[in-house]
Amino acid sequence: MSKVLDAVVPDVIDYCANEECGAEIFAGQPVTKIGHELVCSGKCLMQKLGAVTIIAGREAAAQ
Repeated sequence: MSKVLDAVVPDVIDYCANEECGAEIFAGQPVTKIGHELVCSGKCLMQKLGAVTIIAGREAAAQ
């Protein structure tokens, strides 16, 4: 029997909550949970939270 036919394909249980990504999230995959939503990576977590990278001391003053 072919090894390809014996391969177990993990179940898709959700999709990344970052709207720009939307990648499939598989059972057993390490993810980050925000409330009831899952994100697939640190990059997606930062985007979902609205975090941005700046250089400290050079950001514009809040108005």
